[in-house]
Amino acid sequence: MTPRRTHIVGAGVAGLSAALAVTADGGEAVLYEAAPHPGGRCRTLHPTDGFDHDNGTHVLFTANGRALDLLRTVGARERWVEPEAKGLPLYDGRTGEMRRVGLSPWSWLLPSRRPQGLTLSDLMRIMRLVFASKDCPVAAIIGKRPIMDSLIEPLTVAVLNTPPDQASAQRLACALRQLIRPGAGRLLVARNGLSQDLIEPAVATLQTRGVPVLTGQRLRNLLTVNGRVIGLALSDRTVMLGPDDRVILALPPYEVERLLPALPVPTQFEPIINVHYRMEGLKHPRFIGFTGTLAQWALIRDNHVSVTVSAADAVVDQNAPDVAARIWREIAPALRSLGLDAHPDRQPEMRVVKEKRATIRQAAEILPQPPLRPLANLALAGDWIGSLPATIESAVMAGEHAASILHHARGTRATLVKDRALKTENAA
Repeated sequence: MTPRRTHIVGAGVAGLSAALAVTADGGEAVLYEAAPHPGGRCRTLHPTDGFDHDNGTHVLFTANGRALDLLRTVGARERWVEPEAKGLPLYDGRTGEMRRVGLSPWSWLLPSRRPQGLTLSDLMRIMRLVFASKDCPVAAIIGKRPIMDSLIEPLTVAVLNTPPDQASAQRLACALRQLIRPGAGRLLVARNGLSQDLIEPAVATLQTRGVPVLTGQRLRNLLTVNGRVIGLALSDRTVMLGPDDRVILALPPYEVERLLPALPVPTQFEPIINVHYRMEGLKHPRFIGFTGTLAQWALIRDNHVSVTVSAADAVVDQNAPDVAARIWREIAPALRSLGLDAHPDRQPEMRVVKEKRATIRQAAEILPQPPLRPLANLALAGDWIGSLPATIESAVMAGEHAASILHHARGTRATLVKDRALKTENAA
């Protein structure tokens, strides 16, 4: 009997998650990745000059149960640490004030952990946001209040990468409903880096299960007959599928649109800029948020500082050195207060990474969504699918869900309407 094999195209978090799910009970899988390395946007870059850094400051929360389960599966859970157990340091670039803010409402019982300007009226607005029954922009619920600047706007752009005056209240609410649970709002970062603490352990686990990870293999075309995939035309080969083989496309929406142009997919995106400053850092990772500055947060490691500008549409096309210089001048006082040798007029070596299509635009509107199983033996996966925030957690969930859909599929007909929704509350 010819064994059933799942061909997974895209070795980002969604693709790796799908492969782990397929092989958890002994199934066979093959991973194809167009880039030279797996990981997608969630990996460490290794330039030739030796300045290694993650592409961006991706984090998890203890609310992210599926992502944490994946880390346990690959033996990497202990590599993710909590850098700010006493609350997130938040630096106000306008006043120069640094204060700690709790990421869980339970921590706000302590006055020293409350967001600046929080009132009883604000708590009512936050509850309206958490349980939003109809979608609208986040700013339409909160309004122009101090809490918008000190908590809601940084949280919105961190989770949705979309400005609050456009961002979907219901998508943000999916995350907030998880963060309000006791113990769910602890922020976690990879101790050594995304590749070492996430991608490499996942790949190593798959290799022990006999899963090949073939890099440099872009999917040029899908060969289909009668609503089924029969072959994959890759960069340097064509792989013909067996009668029981299955395919998971763990790709961004624009790649899905290229391969399956009849499918509806989101077409609007939001950029992210990450600036990495090569300098002596701290022995243990630190994480700091900013208000009143261009950047929203920074991750401090032992040999560099990585700074993120989310929802960066206004500056993504500006000259990279100018953007880096502006950010450095704004954040240097905050870094100095943490014990770093940081002076506004002495900018260290830096590297700017611009991601113009980092995530879909998660606005308060109905986004085009394809069926999850558009062909009889093909399913889609990615953090952009469904109505949850596009995060590591949703990428893991999407990969697992795609594997489950194909595992339980019956017959040969595609489910063009059925299986459209991918929504669960276990996301943040």
